Amino acid sequence: SNLASNIKNVSVIYSRANDKIPDLNLIIDTEKQLDVLINNAGLGTDLRKTTKQGYEIIFGVNFTGPFLLTYLLLDLLKKSAPSRIINVSSLAHASVRESIISFQPNDSSSSTGVKYPKLANYHLSKLAQIWHTNVLAEKLSADNVTANSMNPGYVYSGIWYADSNPMKQILLRFSGWLSSKIGRTSKNAALTVVYMAVDPSLEKVSGCYFENVEISKNMSACAKNKTLAQKMWDVSMDMCELSKKFE
Repeated sequence: SNLASNIKNVSVIYSRANDKIPDLNLIIDTEKQLDVLINNAGLGTDLRKTTKQGYEIIFGVNFTGPFLLTYLLLDLLKKSAPSRIINVSSLAHASVRESIISFQPNDSSSSTGVKYPKLANYHLSKLAQIWHTNVLAEKLSADNVTANSMNPGYVYSGIWYADSNPMKQILLRFSGWLSSKIGRTSKNAALTVVYMAVDPSLEKVSGCYFENVEISKNMSACAKNKTLAQKMWDVSMDMCELSKKFE
């Protein structure tokens, strides 16, 4: 069948499990098969500070929304096995130092309004995507569902332009201009994702990190930390108000 006609795009700018997500509900109700789930959220900057649930907006869009989406589609993915989960991360994940990571919720007396103030920014959201991938790879190992992450490279995508700080906006616009000159096109950056989604030789490959249409060794030591990955999973379950234990 025609591949393009079988691709569905779902936008989840972070909701809770009990919220209505029309596109997602339609897929669950009507689709009998889900062969590949690609989580490709890449908000770089935004004038809004938080999601409506009180989480930092970049972290909420890039990680928490895809975490919830993936969780709610797990039953369908298992029924569709062999199936694949692909999380689009970034080389920026490697810049996060383990010493700055904190999963502590905000003190109720704080005036910041962000429930998990240390779970914020683009770099950490991309690290969290790899943690998510690695936990999924272990939990789904017996279900014939694979999970892998990838770095698309430096892409001209226009995600860096909005910021309320004038000086920072100038810097971001320069970065955007630079990416238009030396960055990859979206089509070129997608080559690795397509390879991960359809190549028959990868049917059993799980828990890996890809770059440039091959498995890469550039996953950071912090990203490989199983304790931090499981802690991020547990906190994410609470953030998304998911009480059901993973079976």
